[in-house]
Amino acid sequence: MGNSKTDPRVVKTRNNLKKALVGLMRHYKIENISVQKITETAAVTRGTFYLHYKDKQDFIKRAMSEILDDFFDAVMISGDAYFAENDTGSEVQVFSLQKSFKYIENEAEVFDVLLNSEENELFFQQFYDRLTDQLNQFYDQLQDRFIDLEVPTSLQIAFVVSAELGLIKYWLHAGMIYTPHYMTQSVAKMLQQVSGDGIFFTDFFVAEQDGLLH
Repeated sequence: MGNSKTDPRVVKTRNNLKKALVGLMRHYKIENISVQKITETAAVTRGTFYLHYKDKQDFIKRAMSEILDDFFDAVMISGDAYFAENDTGSEVQVFSLQKSFKYIENEAEVFDVLLNSEENELFFQQFYDRLTDQLNQFYDQLQDRFIDLEVPTSLQIAFVVSAELGLIKYWLHAGMIYTPHYMTQSVAKMLQQVSGDGIFFTDFFVAEQDGLLH
């Protein structure tokens, strides 16, 4: 890929199409959402749509992926403050609870539709897979310091990912009655209960002590 930035007009078009898709998904199953409905809602011509995407499935897959790209770009931070130098020599990335809850609060309509819609297993699975990939990378970098539970790594990751995504789904479904700050502190307290002398997958989720979120 080139280094040039994407044309702002292209970014605007894609964003309008994504917003249209999310809005339609609140009322229709994915299979009942046509390209025509999407383009009409986004005020984009069908010709423009097909300049960017092969078909509806290509658009939906890429739209979900871009939403997750933006999310992880915003919430992944350097783990240097939490972990000493690792054997790989590359920077350890960790998941900021503060940034994640705040980001989801700001994009509540999008994440509520995508995570709590019975018809949208696709987004949940993509979210699950992306978080699983991040945890696998975290493990690869720090595995020599991990607690040996004599439990397959895949089961440990599945347990942690399911718990984190389940909590986000619950928070959204409950109408976000707790603030991002309260959620961060509550999750941090629960994670502390499973911490030990070594590293576990829960250490991937950090509550930054920056006082930025209240």
